[in-house]
Amino acid sequence: MVWVLNVDMIEYYFALSHKLAASRRRRIIYPEKFYNEQTMHSYYTYIEGHWTVKGFRQDVQGINFLDAMLALDRYIEILEFKLKHFRLFLRELPMKDKKILIRKYRSKREVPDSESLKAVERLCFSEIQEIEEAVSYRFTYYELPDYLMEAAELLDCAEDGFTESFSENFTAMLQTLGVESK
Repeated sequence: MVWVLNVDMIEYYFALSHKLAASRRRRIIYPEKFYNEQTMHSYYTYIEGHWTVKGFRQDVQGINFLDAMLALDRYIEILEFKLKHFRLFLRELPMKDKKILIRKYRSKREVPDSESLKAVERLCFSEIQEIEEAVSYRFTYYELPDYLMEAAELLDCAEDGFTESFSENFTAMLQTLGVESK
């Protein structure tokens, strides 16, 4: 079995609360900055050897401002969703495992490399993959990160066993949904 563990994503999830706070501050500051750093009137300016009239283009700058605000709102909503589900996962972990993760990823302290560390990191990364997949379904235009596309499937069985297992699980799912398989 090949295991691809993305430690950067675990660190990213432990920094979500900071990213969310920074995004919320940006959401408050951005409109003030937009209105304070420009004039909404036309004015004369000297450019490349001649005088020209410049002005605020509502059709461009207004739309860009609204697009930026909507994108920031959506980003905040996605971060809130990720943080909520990551915190739920951490609450369900045994205290010993939670302490290991917090010590390594939040406190940035050295943790001895052990099987229990590897196991809890695999579990944590697996949960992160599930959260990212849920985000991709819930937020229609959100794209799955590249690391999810590259991560190896966690299969202990050979290709033949996978095909058989997949077929059985797919049939069970169809029966649960009340769909007849042919």
